[in-house]
Amino acid sequence: MSTQRKMLIIDTDGGIDDAHAIFMMLDSTVYDVIALTCVRGNSGVEQVVCNVLKILGAANKLNIPVYSGCAFSIRGQNTTPKSYHGEDGLGDCPSVEEPDVSVLQSETATDAIIRLTKELPGEITLMCIGPLTNLATALKMDPDFGSRLRDCFIMGGNYYGKGNITVSAEFNFHSDPEAASIVLEQLGCPTTLVGLEVCLKNGLTWDQYRELRRFPGKRNQFLEAIERNPVAFSIEEGWNFSPPDAVLAACMSSPPEVVMETKHVYATVELDGKFTYGQMVVDWNNVLKKNPNLTIVTKIDKNAFYTVLINTAKSDI
Repeated sequence: MSTQRKMLIIDTDGGIDDAHAIFMMLDSTVYDVIALTCVRGNSGVEQVVCNVLKILGAANKLNIPVYSGCAFSIRGQNTTPKSYHGEDGLGDCPSVEEPDVSVLQSETATDAIIRLTKELPGEITLMCIGPLTNLATALKMDPDFGSRLRDCFIMGGNYYGKGNITVSAEFNFHSDPEAASIVLEQLGCPTTLVGLEVCLKNGLTWDQYRELRRFPGKRNQFLEAIERNPVAFSIEEGWNFSPPDAVLAACMSSPPEVVMETKHVYATVELDGKFTYGQMVVDWNNVLKKNPNLTIVTKIDKNAFYTVLINTAKSDI
């Protein structure tokens, strides 16, 4: 492993856009993926483990260790909503073979994250593309855990209060609002967030999507298969193709080209509101007089993002 490259742990709930983002980070010239940790989100955590192993199998990367994480939210909930990602969280695709789960590591995700940051203090980047339960649990077990991270990147939250799972909340944060609140308040390392708005604003046209999927290769064929049902639904609904986790991956792997604007602000999560439970609240005007705890990506170069996606699709040929 090159010393010039950064070490990366991907914390994921194993959905369709998670697969896209994982493939992108496996191709990264900046990061070496050293572990994947699984969390309940798009499906229950046992199914998430299966999905992550399917993704790694499609990438021929089953040598990367996978850890099973939290099956319940901080408040003890374990239900998962029926969503765009299908019953299994990965598009309900019958052509994708079931993985050999015996390769799963016996250590829990939170224990692994804590251990690895102790072994490599200041050297690990954490990429979070699911609910933040594993991180919050790690902070409850070891309050110093966040201070040992190099930095953290999160796909989650929404800064305009327009939700995709409730009237005002984004899916990942709403899946465990208490965990999201703990992480934003307590993590302590440099943290960058890509929220829902910038992802939806920079979605692909369907012509661009078809161009993306015309390339051969095992990974691209895998993505086309798991996306088939959700894409048909999205076209019917009049949506574009907006893979939020892939936006985060592009911002991480090619920041000078992709990221055009960021805001360094204080943000928290609403835990009591009748209609706003799980909504990220950003103190844009410094009303609360608190130190900034988050860098939010507010604008990206849409063409550069598409170029990163095309390069990922080509790389598997």
